[in-house]
Amino acid sequence: MSVVVAGCKVNLGLRITGVRENGYHELDSLFWPLPRPCDRLHIRETGAAGLTVLCDTPGINLENNTLTKAYAALAKRVPDLPGLEVRLNKGIPAGAGLGGGSSDAAALLRWLNSRVSSPLDDQALAEVALTVGADTPFFLINKPCRVRGIGEIIEPCRDDALAGIHLVLVCSQIHASTPQAYADYDAALKASDTVSGQNCLTKTESKANGTFLSGVRTELSIHNDLEDVVFSRHPQLAEIKANLLRLGAGAVAMSGSGSSIVALFAHEFHVESQAAAAMLQGENRRVYAHVL
Repeated sequence: MSVVVAGCKVNLGLRITGVRENGYHELDSLFWPLPRPCDRLHIRETGAAGLTVLCDTPGINLENNTLTKAYAALAKRVPDLPGLEVRLNKGIPAGAGLGGGSSDAAALLRWLNSRVSSPLDDQALAEVALTVGADTPFFLINKPCRVRGIGEIIEPCRDDALAGIHLVLVCSQIHASTPQAYADYDAALKASDTVSGQNCLTKTESKANGTFLSGVRTELSIHNDLEDVVFSRHPQLAEIKANLLRLGAGAVAMSGSGSSIVALFAHEFHVESQAAAAMLQGENRRVYAHVL
């Protein structure tokens, strides 16, 4: 039996730059991997054909999920996949904007690809990953990256760009629907007569994805275009953000389509970051503190 740990990601800034004819939204975002919270995949070869997924977490379709999709997608390219039983222990909350399902799929793809007689190269494996989910190719790299398009344009960036910054991640029990978030965003955009695509982090004057990729450390600034519409449905998330700012965070934003909230504290505010993590920990929340 093998145990594979699948970490999560947070979005440090998310801009919607356009919508494709098929309805998919194009993004410009800084993805940052975190080791916690995490999922664990307990993988056992069965000697039989196909994949069986076991999981006790309510709401997961055991017959149709990112693991079954990843296995099926790879099987189309690699004919000699071993039969597996995967017991999934979920630590990454669903509907939190942390990419748990995509991370699980990438972890399984990497594990399988390392055990077949003719493994795919990195590009081919990324193509398989993209058919599973927009975030899945990122998790194959699992390093800080600027991600654009629908997730297929991935540019690794320096992992020391935020060295010393304290990150506090607050996960509530609120499940934010990704399709609903984008539908609400589209409706708000239409109502405001705003031109789609004008919200791009790649500004002419900076040529970089917001503050972080430009190398500027004096000002922390992150923004998520989906935040307003998600907060309108879940005002408790706005309250969490306000509390983090009040407790000394230099920048706070929702991750992905929600519902998790990520806060950045400058290195000299490490005491405040610890206090914020302790104060916001509660029965209905899980709080994770990291030093980047």
